[in-house]
Amino acid sequence: MHPDWHPPLPVTGVRLSLWRAIAVFRVVTLVLCLIRIARWQDLYARPGVALGVGAAMLVVTAVVCWLAVTGRAHRPSVVALDMIVTIALTLATMWAQTPSQRHGGMPTLTTLWAAGPALEVAFMATWIGGTLAAALQVGAAMVVRAGYDGHTVQNGLILIVAGAVTGYVATLAVRAERDLAIATAARAAVTERERLARSIHDGVLQVLGLVHRAGRETGGEWAALGAAAAEQETALRSLITSRPLPAAPGSSDLADDLRSLRSERVTVSAPAEPVVMSGSVAGELVAAVRAALHNVAQHAGPDARAWVLLERLDDTVCVTVRDDGVGFTADRLETAEHDGRLGVSASIRRRVEDLGGRATISSVSGEGTMVEMVVPRTGEPA
Repeated sequence: MHPDWHPPLPVTGVRLSLWRAIAVFRVVTLVLCLIRIARWQDLYARPGVALGVGAAMLVVTAVVCWLAVTGRAHRPSVVALDMIVTIALTLATMWAQTPSQRHGGMPTLTTLWAAGPALEVAFMATWIGGTLAAALQVGAAMVVRAGYDGHTVQNGLILIVAGAVTGYVATLAVRAERDLAIATAARAAVTERERLARSIHDGVLQVLGLVHRAGRETGGEWAALGAAAAEQETALRSLITSRPLPAAPGSSDLADDLRSLRSERVTVSAPAEPVVMSGSVAGELVAAVRAALHNVAQHAGPDARAWVLLERLDDTVCVTVRDDGVGFTADRLETAEHDGRLGVSASIRRRVEDLGGRATISSVSGEGTMVEMVVPRTGEPA
């Protein structure tokens, strides 16, 4: 089921406002229908049926309004039941009115009130659902009249257009509210990141820089400590200066995720614009890149550097991890796989293949290693 059809209850925000508007519409049209039923009571063939329909409309309106005001009407079962009951009450006009009244100019007992369920369906199922629901109501009115005339066609077209327009506008309103919430959250994240950047810039970063310089000048074991401090300084600077993407829930900016891997020995090149994709896919791909960088740190040599390149193609993304380390011979990876040592293959190849992509690992002894990962932007973990 589409998530917009059955969001967590009670609904809030623009959805709640739309349902409260429907509640007002149902009450106003109910009053008009009850006045008309009372006014024409002596003209009906079966006045008791007309009164019963009016009483049923009153009960339905009370229930729908209570659910709408409390934010609990946005359920397919509730809307479907409302639709069925409303059509049944419209068809009951055949037993209340005389044949001349049904085939003449007298409206059905439910008249404008019957448009309520069509608008409710439009809230949940977009303009398509609103159009179909309105067509069902028009069909019920045509059954009552045993045909159609100019008046029926005119009112039917108005109802169908109202259902379509309501569904379209409701969809835009919900989408706009969601986009505004994402933008507001992103703005708050940027503000908080800037606050943290100001507070740690003159403290932690300067201390890490001092440790780096002191370790480099002292040498020996202190040099390794200084190098580690430099890597942490670079990573921290990347964290506080990167700009979060106002992505939709469940999505992620792969470019921003990869930039967080930058360090003194790792250079990341990515497009300036966001590379938005599924959060689960981006997470698996970043994990594969981490595995490749881990192999560089473990096996490429103490002075090896690595470069990560992100390219956005039409329907895929390509991530290349290259280093200038010692490399290895072509048969070394095959031997490791044969012997069951599947570190590179399991961490990189299988991750990428599970995403529906491919990973290519190539190396020349003494000239470094290159890992190329290509995955579809719409892929999902297997």
